[in-house]
Amino acid sequence: MHVENSATVADAPVARLNRSTALKRRSVVLMILLTVVTLGFYYPVWFLRRRAALNSLDSPRKLEAWPFLLLLAYWIGMIAVSFAAGDQPTEVAFGPGAAAVLSLVRIAVGIVTLVQCFYIKDILEDHLAGPEDAISSGLLSDSVQLSRALTFFFQIFYLQYAINRYLARKQPAAA
Repeated sequence: MHVENSATVADAPVARLNRSTALKRRSVVLMILLTVVTLGFYYPVWFLRRRAALNSLDSPRKLEAWPFLLLLAYWIGMIAVSFAAGDQPTEVAFGPGAAAVLSLVRIAVGIVTLVQCFYIKDILEDHLAGPEDAISSGLLSDSVQLSRALTFFFQIFYLQYAINRYLARKQPAAA
């Protein structure tokens, strides 16, 4: 029985990359198009639609719903402010104080969103590393390390690329 366990561990790196997850392949180009066409509404939807699947991955980190609901509420609020302002700039319609508050809220929501992207990056790395790699790190480690710079600049688009590359179920080929 001891021999079987060692064989399982030896095959673990390959098995980790081939494990089926609830995450699905999505076209990154289509995601960019949806983000533009929906004026950013797709962004919080991406997080909310993948939250349960990301939380089911092998990681001690789990995603809360509130940051993504905050992003969604911010988006809806900005649409309401735009309609209320009409053709006028926000500073003219609501005053410079309200415009400054909206700018601070925009910055805060942007920071929360960026932090959540890095949190998802860590969840993906934890899952791909598996429990046996928790101790090993360094040059000889075969665990996948996602790019911090690409996560910072491309956020959900890079994360979806990583999901497509390492975790997504293979779609059956069209006949």
